[in-house]
Amino acid sequence: MDHILADIEKYRDQFYRFVLRTVWDSSIAEDVFASAVLTAFENRERFTPGTNFRAWMFKILVNKCFVANRETKRWRDTLSEDAADSVAVEDLPALADVVKDPQSFLEQCGEEVYQALRRLSTAQRTCILLKDVERFSYQDIADMLGMPVGTVMTNLARGRAALRRELVEYARKNGIVRPAPILISRTENGARQTQGA
Repeated sequence: MDHILADIEKYRDQFYRFVLRTVWDSSIAEDVFASAVLTAFENRERFTPGTNFRAWMFKILVNKCFVANRETKRWRDTLSEDAADSVAVEDLPALADVVKDPQSFLEQCGEEVYQALRRLSTAQRTCILLKDVERFSYQDIADMLGMPVGTVMTNLARGRAALRRELVEYARKNGIVRPAPILISRTENGARQTQGA
């Protein structure tokens, strides 16, 4: 019994941060977090010792956040496939470092990132936070959200594309990503020719 509360306390900051970034209102986040802790405690016999406690608790948190967002009408429309596919990492090679290390990127960013995250659908935002920030596997996320792995991957791809599209200029202006290099070549008659990306 006490191990559940001890584990909750151990990961308290991670759990609360996730709730706050999912419901976006500190007064609601407090209630959602408290409700999740109560639910975990009341259902402690359902947790199998030796299994992944964080994944079990995140499943409870996700459910509580979805309910809170539904009750406060914070659902977002999903992105169309055209919008999601409009910016690819290959098209913006300077973003490769951000994709490889999103936590470092998030630590350097301010309000713009949080506003961009807010504009994502709840499913996209949740998948991104669970995968890129909390480092859960695709299968763990699918189990937590009760959706197929392919749907998790789709939500991640569309959410990441939307964030890239919204934040690329912000990242360049703040030195988070480097601008694409300008290449100088010579034409057949020896004149210099500038090629930029």
